[in-house]
Order: sequence, then structure tokens, then C-alpha cells
Amino acid sequence: MNPSRAPLPHVHIVGAGLIGSSIGIGLSAEGWKVTIEDRNPKVERIARGIGAGHAPEAGLKPDLVIVAVPPSVAADEVVSALRKWPSAVVTDVASVKEPLAAAVEAVGLSDRYVGSHPMAGREVSGVESAQGDLFRARPWVVCANGAPAAAVDLVRGVAEALGADVVTTGAASHDAAVARTSHAPQVASSAVAASLAGLDPEDLALAGQGLRDVTRVAASDPGMWADIARLNGDHLRGALDRIVEDLTRVRDAGDIGEALAELVERGRGELARIPGKHGGRQRHWTEIVVIAPDKPGQLLRLLTDVAAVDVNIEDLTIEHSPRQRVGLVMLSIDPARAPELVAALNERGWEIAS
Repeated sequence: MNPSRAPLPHVHIVGAGLIGSSIGIGLSAEGWKVTIEDRNPKVERIARGIGAGHAPEAGLKPDLVIVAVPPSVAADEVVSALRKWPSAVVTDVASVKEPLAAAVEAVGLSDRYVGSHPMAGREVSGVESAQGDLFRARPWVVCANGAPAAAVDLVRGVAEALGADVVTTGAASHDAAVARTSHAPQVASSAVAASLAGLDPEDLALAGQGLRDVTRVAASDPGMWADIARLNGDHLRGALDRIVEDLTRVRDAGDIGEALAELVERGRGELARIPGKHGGRQRHWTEIVVIAPDKPGQLLRLLTDVAAVDVNIEDLTIEHSPRQRVGLVMLSIDPARAPELVAALNERGWEIAS
């Protein structure tokens, strides 16, 4: 170790769920001093056992406290941490920022509070699902809330150490944006999934990849989303109003086909504005669908054969057939390379569906 290098900050994590433990694992792997606690002794024990941090010592004086608790209690925990550790900067990972900033301002401790929101997660929750690379290449929002530069840099340093892409914005702007980019999509996904009630199993066997894509996040934790909705209710209602207005227009149109076509066209235009690879403009890729036997080693063999042709896979999805022991592997690639790849895969014995 370089003796001239400044020691890494001591981070204490309050809350050892998916996000808190994932932060702890990632920072510990990078050599940071991390301690972690949780109100649930079992969860706390598991978190320490998987390398998310150590038990805090008596007289704990961390440089940074990360509050990683459910949104409904985040504000109280942040204020409590600011009072408990008067020399520490405190941040949080809640997905709604305005209520927390207001709570901290009300007690006059804004100079040591920096809001943050790692835009990463999984459909499953809990300490058992934690992984140290959860935040790599994912956006991590930092809301300074008027805190000094040194405090903001400390929180930014955590995100950068975990490989996240730091985005700075204000609390109000953050909440308005995530209502439309995260919270409303969750509601829409859950609504589509709930609409499947009453379908026979044979009807559900008709489900394609489109339904799986739309409903992927519908498996999320109901309690957590109830908290988020309450905290960001005004912005969420506004976002849902936009969706309901469009759906109602299609439903009530004299020509439902024309109305849907107009909605699809507008949607295509907005979809193109979502950042693509490396944050650049979205590009249109050609999709090649390969039929692969559903048995060990086939995906690795396919990827090896694609690599042998030196073709870069821009995206990959797998759809399993409900009635046959095969999977449809959809490879998104540069259109200019598609004919060459199809020919090469055919030569190697792969069946191409499209």
C-alpha cells in the first residue's frame, strides 16, 4: 500500500437489506472500512457473514452513514443518524428525495445531509439477494440539498467506487422524473399482470416475450411500492394521469385501430429518446432468433460460435417454449453483420427462426 495515500473513509450502513448489503459488499471489496447494522439480528448476522461489513465498535465515529431502510421510515432514520453521529455526513438510498430533504431542513441539519438514490435493484429483495456489483454502470443520483462540496464528494466517492454513473440533480426534479421513468412503469407493469386474472393455464401458454418484458417488474415487493407511492403521490398521480388519458382515448375512439396507431407512433418517438449504448442515441439493431436446445452448455456454445465470427451482441434475451424443450435466443446485432452471422451459425448446425 502507498503510505502517502489518504485512508479510505469509514462508512457505516444502517439497514442490511438488498441495497445496504450490496453497498457493503462492494465497498468492502474495494478496501473500504465498512460497518453495518440492522434491527433484525438475523439479517444483520447474514449481512456480516456475506462480507457486507463488520460489527460497529463502541464509540463508533464514521465519516459517512448510509441509511438503507424502507422509504416509510427513511426520513426518521436519517434525522436520527444526523443526531447520533454529529461529525458524520449522512446519506440515504430512498427512491423519493423531497420528503427526506424537508425533514432534515426542519431540524436544521442540512449541512451534513446529501440525498442519494442508486437506480439499481432486483425483482427479489432481502439480504440473501445482495451482490457487490449491483450498481456497476447504473445511474446513482446525488442531491446536494445545499450541503458543502466536501460532503457531496464523499457520497459521490461511494457511487464511483461501486462503478455507478453519478447523476446530480435537485430533490424536486428527481422525484418528478422518477415518477414517470420508474414509479408509473411499475404501476403499469403490475396492472398488466393483474389483468391476467381468470385466464386458463392453456391461455397463459400463449404468452410471448412481449408480455414477459412488460410484466418483469410486477414481481416487486408490494409493501415497498406502497411506501414509495405515498411519499411521491402527487408526482405519481400526474404521471398516471398521462397514461390513463392515452388509454382512455384508445378505448373510446371510433376507430380504435387509428387511435392505437397514433399512440404507438408517439411511443416510438419517445422510446428513441431513451439513452442507448454508452449514453448515446438508440440505434436499431437486427434481431436474429436462434432455436437452442434447453440443456446445459448450449448458450455457451452459441456465444462461442458468435464470437468466432467476431460479431458483437448488443442485446440478448431468452424466451423458453412452454411446450417444447427448446429456447428462443434473440440476438440483437449490427444489421450489416446479420447475413454473415446467419450463414456462420447455419454452418455450425444452429437452427435460425428468423
